[in-house]
Amino acid sequence: MDAIHGYITGLQDLLDRLPQPAIEEVIDLLGQARLENRQIFILGNGGSASTASHFVCDLAKNTRLQGFPNYRVIGLTDNMPVFSALANDEGYENVFAGQLASFVRPEDVVIAISASGNSPNVIKAVELARRMGARTIGMTGFDGGLLGGLVDHHIHVPSHCIEFVEDVHLMLEHLITKALRQQSLTSVEMVQEMATGLDVFSTLPDLLERFLELSRNRVGASSGSILLLSENGGVDQMALDYAGEVRPHSDPHLLETLRRGLAGWVMENRRAALVASTRDDPRWRLMAWETESNSSRSAISVPLVDRENTLGVLTLTHAKPGKFSGQDLVVLTAIAALATLRLSQVRSAVLE
Repeated sequence: MDAIHGYITGLQDLLDRLPQPAIEEVIDLLGQARLENRQIFILGNGGSASTASHFVCDLAKNTRLQGFPNYRVIGLTDNMPVFSALANDEGYENVFAGQLASFVRPEDVVIAISASGNSPNVIKAVELARRMGARTIGMTGFDGGLLGGLVDHHIHVPSHCIEFVEDVHLMLEHLITKALRQQSLTSVEMVQEMATGLDVFSTLPDLLERFLELSRNRVGASSGSILLLSENGGVDQMALDYAGEVRPHSDPHLLETLRRGLAGWVMENRRAALVASTRDDPRWRLMAWETESNSSRSAISVPLVDRENTLGVLTLTHAKPGKFSGQDLVVLTAIAALATLRLSQVRSAVLE
């Protein structure tokens, strides 16, 4: 009985000492990675390998939501033929790095789980990920080991009890998954409530203008645009919101700027984009007045995606850099999902 009480009270004390700001950072990073369709890789040894596989399962299945991109997540502990071949031919320290080398790209996310933080195969994988420009997350225990000082985001479980550390790592993956799911669900419910009454508008121009106005008001943008594509890839309809006035627009010069700038990048890559400074991001095509005034803005853009088809793009800007957050990206994705559904319904009704 003393052993049971001691274990439970020790675990309770440990939970109170977890680094909540670091956990929040990881939730924000994974939320943005989802909306940008980044690949996520998860790895770990021994008991941490089972936690890694569990994390993959939960992210892949338990966060799915209509209108939001699914998580693109791979567990590097689960392909035993590849795992054992690398271990046999190239050494056990290369079982994760050998797999990552074939797939990881800049801005992908690599999550490494290690109680000690010193497993050579985990360290080599994270070192490779950093060289490739990936963003790295480490979940450790004990003193954090080498891994704690190597990753971009470190969740440290401050305990030297291996059972406690592995318990909490599993709890953390559940916490993170639940937070990500709830974040998206809350945004969808909020947008649906705010959009009450949109069904009375039956024309595409009306809907474009209303969704653009809804978006600008919700995230506090200064201006924005929404484009609806035709079947041949041209711009079918467009609305522009400038200084609080929403109206249809068909300026060829403006359309070209949008298609070759951030909106074009989002449509081509089917990825959301969060731009802290338009002057520093190559995806943004600077207008003449921006170049002359040496000014910079912040921008946020999401695609309107119906299954495999890109219907259009929704883009918002603000006069100040750094205005938008990852949560704004989640909200805008929820608005885009609702807009895609309604626009598809109206377009289908017109064709019939």
